[in-house]
Amino acid sequence: MPGNRERLVVALLVSTLVGCMTARPRSTPTPASEVPLGSAQSGTIAGYAAAVKANSDRSDHESDSRVRADLAAQSMSAADACLALDSHAAACQYSKAVATGLEARAHPTRAVALLSSMLDNLGNAEASDPNYDNAGPARVRALVLIRAPGWPLGPGDSDAGLAAARHAVALQPSYPPNVLALAEALAKTGDEAGARDNYSHALELARALPASPEREDWIHEAEGSLQKK
Repeated sequence: MPGNRERLVVALLVSTLVGCMTARPRSTPTPASEVPLGSAQSGTIAGYAAAVKANSDRSDHESDSRVRADLAAQSMSAADACLALDSHAAACQYSKAVATGLEARAHPTRAVALLSSMLDNLGNAEASDPNYDNAGPARVRALVLIRAPGWPLGPGDSDAGLAAARHAVALQPSYPPNVLALAEALAKTGDEAGARDNYSHALELARALPASPEREDWIHEAEGSLQKK
């Protein structure tokens, strides 16, 4: 078991792991009491999955830790309700993984166990539908493995993360986040030229898409990473 110092290291790393690298905090945080339940009340797999995704997107841009904690709790409830409907559905397993990531960010002292559970859910989701959320199971698995601390502090494994990122790109090569994940994995494993090439490719892919907040985040991430190379 990690000691107090190691728990602090994991707490610092998990905020980077789970948070969106391009997150831009809102200028006026929403009070925790005003966080809505959203579509989680629909009682369908699609509704629960949509609620978790909406909460995750909002949490990425939320600066208030109380709101993030509420969003994490709501997401865990929605994901559990989804699994109760169909424990094998890729949407439910993937939503549980995302919700667990939000929980890890809200409660970083429990991060090691939560991230290991997150990887289990991602494996289950990939077994059911590897192309779910544009190869999301492999993509998120890659990010967990390359950003998390390695043994004995956590489940991090840069080489395994690189393999997962390559798999995500093989499944969905035109989806910018997959290419961004591969670029990050290549950088983590020492291939700076490969990382630069993939950040440039991700930027080209993102710029070719219609305008949207997600597109702007992907462009921002690619450009920011290229400026550091």
